[in-house]
Amino acid sequence: MKNRIYRIGYEWVSKRELLERLLLHESVLVEHKRVFPPPEDTDAEVPPEDERHMVLIRSQRRPGEWVTFNGLYEIQTREPIPWIDSPLEYHQFGTELIPGNIRREKAPQGRIPARTKLQVAAVRQDTVFVTVPGHPSRRYEMSLSHARFAKDYPTELEMKLQVYAFPPRPDIFVDWLLKEGRKTGIITRPNQERVEKSAFQVWDDLRKEYGISVSAALLAIKQALIVLDRAGVETDFPYPVQERSDLSLFSDAERDAFYSYQSVRSAMAAVAALLTTDPKDPLQDTLLMDIMLEQQMNRRRD
Repeated sequence: MKNRIYRIGYEWVSKRELLERLLLHESVLVEHKRVFPPPEDTDAEVPPEDERHMVLIRSQRRPGEWVTFNGLYEIQTREPIPWIDSPLEYHQFGTELIPGNIRREKAPQGRIPARTKLQVAAVRQDTVFVTVPGHPSRRYEMSLSHARFAKDYPTELEMKLQVYAFPPRPDIFVDWLLKEGRKTGIITRPNQERVEKSAFQVWDDLRKEYGISVSAALLAIKQALIVLDRAGVETDFPYPVQERSDLSLFSDAERDAFYSYQSVRSAMAAVAALLTTDPKDPLQDTLLMDIMLEQQMNRRRD
């Protein structure tokens, strides 16, 4: 429907008028939705300035991005849609793509090699629509759970968290975890070699040490960072010099980093021991479901 009408605030506007008011020229509106739709059982009107809308736009300069704006046509945030740059190859079945490590009875009709950059055209509910650069006519779709939204060369931990984070969701802890996880710092190994690592790499090493799943690790890290945030400790990962019992010579920042590392370590140990917690928000609920399914699979193997 080319001339679809949208209600913004107290007005009804067309696609073209909406883009013009947002000063988005030479763009095409692909998708529009309210961020927080009003409850159906109430007649209360939300003031236009408090409304939040999200549009997915396509333009020549920016291939795809989410734009969040209020009912007064004022852009709040712009979030570029990332590429899919998976370390796994994808197998093609018709227009559907699935990761190559998932077996199907029928042989795949084609393969897309690992590290092929696929461009995200749209995300609709649990389906991601992608195109191959240079071949605009080739359009594929994949499950959101199979889409590996990449930033450089992420660990499995970061890839899973990015799947939860995109498209943008009201769960603030996802963005917070991504921001914390990308912090980098210098680690001094026992042989005095200095290595730069990101927090994601440090968390991944801890996860493997405790032998817990990615979902369980994310849940533990999230709980630890919430506690640290409430305590006012700056989580400046990675942790400082290891094998030191005397912290009196360290600076305040180094001590904060040391304690934040130990808090995440303790949280992972607790989750490894219990593998359960009280679900209080959407991300935690999803992670707990993942952990339950993983435990079921492990029991079947045993």
